[in-house]
Amino acid sequence: MRTQQDRTIRGYNLHICDAYDCDDGGWPVVEPCHEVPERLITFCVGSKDRDGYAHLFLDDYRFERLWNTPERYIPTLREYKGMIGPDFSTYTDMPYPMQAWNKYRSMALTGWWQRQGVSVVPVLQWSDERSLGFAFEGMPDGGTFCVSTVGVGRDRAAQRMFQAGIDAALQAIDMDTLLVYGSWDSFDVHDMVRVVRYPNDNTQRVKAFEDKRKGIALWADEEHRVEAHDKAEASQR
Repeated sequence: MRTQQDRTIRGYNLHICDAYDCDDGGWPVVEPCHEVPERLITFCVGSKDRDGYAHLFLDDYRFERLWNTPERYIPTLREYKGMIGPDFSTYTDMPYPMQAWNKYRSMALTGWWQRQGVSVVPVLQWSDERSLGFAFEGMPDGGTFCVSTVGVGRDRAAQRMFQAGIDAALQAIDMDTLLVYGSWDSFDVHDMVRVVRYPNDNTQRVKAFEDKRKGIALWADEEHRVEAHDKAEASQR
């Protein structure tokens, strides 16, 4: 039976990351990862596809459970080739302490997953200019990092802010490789880092579903025409 103190510790996930697991600035220690995945695929407990690094570029509510009950999902995470660090949102309309808290949660899970034997690529997150003051604190030097451009391509202001974040990240972190998830690619890394791009697999999955549904509809329409033709011929006999 858990004590009140144990429930409090678990409520803040201090059992997976406390002050002793953090650097002098208070950020969870994350080790560099030098892997460059062949595929990035959406994390899904029910999916049988584990042949790649799983990402969490999803609405937060879809993966909040990984924070709420972290031990429960370690066996599933280990079935993938690796993970991309969780991308807890840092929206521009969030208070800055909340943005910092979500960055902390991302780093806490990333570091803990690594200590559980999971290969994890740290994720880069920022919102606006003010967030750049803490966005890259505590990040490891060297290795591979990942960022998402989903939603950036439709907004000029978001594009400018994305470039500002990339510039700040390159100044703050000595990275080797940047993984870019999403279709928008009109940003500049100034030849400072290798860039590896991955398509938005959610978009691909939706398109495949729509194509399949369209194919079924066309097949059904053709079947209806054949059936009508056969009936017409039979009536003329």
